[in-house]
Amino acid sequence: MTDPNDPSARRPLDPRAIDAASVFLKDTVIAMGLDADVNVREEGGDTVLELSGPDSKHLVGKKGVTLDALQLLANRVATKTVAGDRASLVVDADGYRAKRERTLTTMAQELGERCVKEGKVIFMEPLPPRERRTVHMALAKFEGVQTESEGEGEERRIKIIPMPPP
Repeated sequence: MTDPNDPSARRPLDPRAIDAASVFLKDTVIAMGLDADVNVREEGGDTVLELSGPDSKHLVGKKGVTLDALQLLANRVATKTVAGDRASLVVDADGYRAKRERTLTTMAQELGERCVKEGKVIFMEPLPPRERRTVHMALAKFEGVQTESEGEGEERRIKIIPMPPP
């Protein structure tokens, strides 16, 4: 079975699906009374629809919630456009996702250090799947800790566990 997170395993999206999602996003931004353009780019095997312009910061929402909602809807539009092909687009606004990834990586490393120093399990706040993956990856090779996800749905969080010295 191929890993859907492996960029080399993904097929390119049908241009009609990308166009439909772009038009949907632009129409939605206008309906929200905001000013932002939609630009398409390929990045690390992902098709990214980048929202940029004077109002793009308003499209992120608290902790990226608005951006995640727009991404979910854009993917649904793209999937319906090309029946049978499940679309997987990333919607971003002025590089928010890369900034958030850097922030999460730094936070994960700081919490890993604290976990090792104190020898106590640390629980992070609930995070969406993409962000949990970032934290797991940031601590995968961090000496002295292991990570696990626990909980259900929107309450799923990461547990950072100190490992005994070898």
